[in-house]
Amino acid sequence: MTAPGFEALGRELDLWLEAGRVALFWWRDDDAVAPTPALARLLDMSNEFGIEIGVAVIPAFAEDALRETLARRPLASVLQHGYAHKNHGRPGAPAVELGGERELAQILAEISAGRRRLEALFGYRYKPIVVAPWNRIERPVLGSLAALGFSGASAFGPRAAMQGSDGLIVENIHVDPIRWRERRFKGTKKTLSGIIGELAARRTGATDADEPLGLLTHHLDHDLELWEFLERFFAFTRTRDAVRWLSIDEAFSLRASAVSLAKTSP
Repeated sequence: MTAPGFEALGRELDLWLEAGRVALFWWRDDDAVAPTPALARLLDMSNEFGIEIGVAVIPAFAEDALRETLARRPLASVLQHGYAHKNHGRPGAPAVELGGERELAQILAEISAGRRRLEALFGYRYKPIVVAPWNRIERPVLGSLAALGFSGASAFGPRAAMQGSDGLIVENIHVDPIRWRERRFKGTKKTLSGIIGELAARRTGATDADEPLGLLTHHLDHDLELWEFLERFFAFTRTRDAVRWLSIDEAFSLRASAVSLAKTSP
């Protein structure tokens, strides 16, 4: 039986199945710094449904205890959430850490320091992928990341909009279920509408058909309704033949060998 409110998503996925295609998803969670009950709940959900999560950790505030928490979670990979998640934007401009008023050299020095911190903490669990705080990264910064040894970057929206990313693999997120002005869940209907719209655009060729659809969560900001939605959403998608949840390596194509995108069993 289809979960209440998920009928339209089921119909969209049926169209994918009829076309012999698989919709690709990946999952990113932002703002991790320490073990918390909310992070534990999120990681439990990842394990329950067998979906790998990219945990975007803020290097400047990452606690040593987080290493032990994530070490016990085989489906959690560590991404780099900027450096300190601090706004350096120009007056009146949107918040940005990877850009703004500072010199490029200062920004890059911070990012490099953040990488060393996360490598030391998490070892192989750390992926050299920069997740932009506030999902904003200015082009001079983006264009410098590959030279610093980063393999990927992630922000929000179509990856084609990330110009100047030569040498990087860009995989963005596309659906954020939080209404930030009120810090509450947008609701099932609105969130699913965004997901369905993204899927339909891929299926019809209105946007990049091969771009994985990224789901964004913020474990520290979830209300009860959002936790319940995520449980239903993951349970629903894991039973659909037209859905494939990618690992972080698969999403960012970091493996040396070719990755099969055939449907795997839940």
